[in-house]
Amino acid sequence: MKKTKQFIIRLFVALIGLVSLMNPATVAQAQEELNIGILQHVEHESFTEAVAGLQETLDKQADYSVQWDLQNANGDMTTLQSLAEKLVRDNDILVAVGTPAAQTLAAMEKEKPIFFLCITAPIEAGLVDSIEKPGANITGTSNLAPLEDQINLLLNNISDIQTVGMIHNSSEVNSSVLVEEAKKILQAQDIAVEVGTITGSNDIQQVFSSLLEKVDAMLLVSDNTVDSAIALVGDMLVDAGKPSVGSTDAIVRANGMMTISTPYVQYGEQTAQMVLRHLQEGIAPGDMPVEYADSVELTLNEDNLQAIGVDPSIIQE
Repeated sequence: MKKTKQFIIRLFVALIGLVSLMNPATVAQAQEELNIGILQHVEHESFTEAVAGLQETLDKQADYSVQWDLQNANGDMTTLQSLAEKLVRDNDILVAVGTPAAQTLAAMEKEKPIFFLCITAPIEAGLVDSIEKPGANITGTSNLAPLEDQINLLLNNISDIQTVGMIHNSSEVNSSVLVEEAKKILQAQDIAVEVGTITGSNDIQQVFSSLLEKVDAMLLVSDNTVDSAIALVGDMLVDAGKPSVGSTDAIVRANGMMTISTPYVQYGEQTAQMVLRHLQEGIAPGDMPVEYADSVELTLNEDNLQAIGVDPSIIQE
């Protein structure tokens, strides 16, 4: 009996020693791991910058070892659905980038927290009950563009504009809302409006080419399909010698001309702070108001402006 007690004591001491040799950081990491799944509908520069802002902020400030699961459907709705199922199954928190991704996750998951990024019209998209109290398990940031500022940027800096064109995907709620609002602002200033409607990326070249023959300038409202094709759209604008205002700073830098907008990295950072409030203060997403940006800045693509004969130094907000 005495030998048995001594054996148990030696075994207990050995186990304590083994635990003491383990890397404390490894133990803490296992206890604090947090899986965050990100769903994107398409790939374009604005979304890339927004996601970077989200990830960098949470990696630095969250009291967890965040494991990221980033999935991109590349514009395919069937793929979007299957990727959403995977993310819901494998992650603790879900982040939706763009309206189609948010609608897909919201329809599929009713309990896990969902935070959206870059949603122009969350009420019209059926994502929230109200801006002040979204309800359910979802909230996030809206990238509603400062349309009046963008239109004035165009009209105040480019002379002899009588007709402005816009192009959008008819299935995207976000851009449809922006087109209707922009039409009101332009028509109030006696500017004629031409709108081209597409159903997918394959329509862009033909519809955009037709529009360029009818207008003096283009207002590129935020539209995922068009933004993801900015390489084509920007080149067509330069070839036609037509000025344009882009949807975001990232799109302008990629191949646009000018805009007034909020840097998309800020939307990512702002959404990350909402995730942190949920984690640290226990606030449910549905009780957090949808947030908007509180600052904008001027972005110019000097090369493209010069290519159509516009001196970038004369452009003013």
